[in-house]
Amino acid sequence: MSPKKEQKKSSRIAAFDLLRGYFLIAIIINHLNYPSLASLLTMKGELFVSSAEGFFLISGIVLGIVRGAKLINQPFKEAARLLLKRAGQLYIIYFLSTVLFTLIGWWFFMDNPGLKSGIASPDTPIHEMLWNAASFSYLYGWLDYLRLYIFFLLASPLAIWLLRRGLWWLVVAVSVSLWYFTPEPDWPANVYAQPYNWQLIFFSGLVIGFHWKHISEWWQRLKKPLRISIVSLVVGTAFVTLAFNIFLAFGGKIGPDVYAYVAPIRDTLSPYFDKENLPLARLSLFMLWFWASFWLFRRFEPFIVKRLGWLLQSFGGSSLYVYIVHGILIFFVHLFLPKQGYLVNLLIVSGIVSTIWLMIRYKVLMKIIPR
Repeated sequence: MSPKKEQKKSSRIAAFDLLRGYFLIAIIINHLNYPSLASLLTMKGELFVSSAEGFFLISGIVLGIVRGAKLINQPFKEAARLLLKRAGQLYIIYFLSTVLFTLIGWWFFMDNPGLKSGIASPDTPIHEMLWNAASFSYLYGWLDYLRLYIFFLLASPLAIWLLRRGLWWLVVAVSVSLWYFTPEPDWPANVYAQPYNWQLIFFSGLVIGFHWKHISEWWQRLKKPLRISIVSLVVGTAFVTLAFNIFLAFGGKIGPDVYAYVAPIRDTLSPYFDKENLPLARLSLFMLWFWASFWLFRRFEPFIVKRLGWLLQSFGGSSLYVYIVHGILIFFVHLFLPKQGYLVNLLIVSGIVSTIWLMIRYKVLMKIIPR
């Protein structure tokens, strides 16, 4: 699958922006954690797979298209420069946000019940806190996933260099090996092992994005009955497993008899779907749900664009900006707006989403915050 030099520039795929926009809204709802009708969009974050995996896979795919395939005829140093520049920008934002959230919490809100948990002890020397934040050994705030993005971007130039030489199999082999041989520590150590596991999602996406044109052509060459059979199997299995997962997550609330049946099954399966360690079961279920979702968004793309494109595409097309802004807003929302009833909570969630959409539309701070 070695790419040819005459490969044409890849156009933007609307379904990816739509999906990523949906994933970001789901992340916002989960991070707010204000019970309302909006929680139905995310099943309260209690499923075996989260929206975050989808966000990273699409990020890898888009990066593979935009910084890989699209720049195939440009000097490699140009792609590397753009990737490393973005990694540097995100590192500065990550470091400053960790430090500022910590200092704001220490100085003004230590007794506020809405302060995000996990803040360092106020007795910690400032210089020690600064070093721990700079070295990623202290994570605090709602932007902690930026560290994953930073690590992945730093490694991306090497991956793209290998992809340009047709060595996609080596990128996959290294990524799978790193995921497979990384130990599976318990919480909280698993949080620090997460980059070694989740890189598999990102770099799988990078390889897919780099070869998207070839993959699309291969898919179209398959006979239509075979494509229909594959899609039916994937979407049907995804629907059945999703329904079963929803039952495991919420069926116990029907009554004590159902709870007695559901709880042991859920407790037995949960270790196989640990978020940070990303076991094979969680990875497989995510891939199944993701590609089923992609097909649905692709199939109904015109309808979704017409009805929700104004929101989903604006969020998906400015994904890093949305993620960074949401983390800042949510930190303060929790401090000043405690949870209320379902209606008020829905208004708060809608207000946050609307605020971010308006900030995108009017390009608020976009010269400072990367898109």
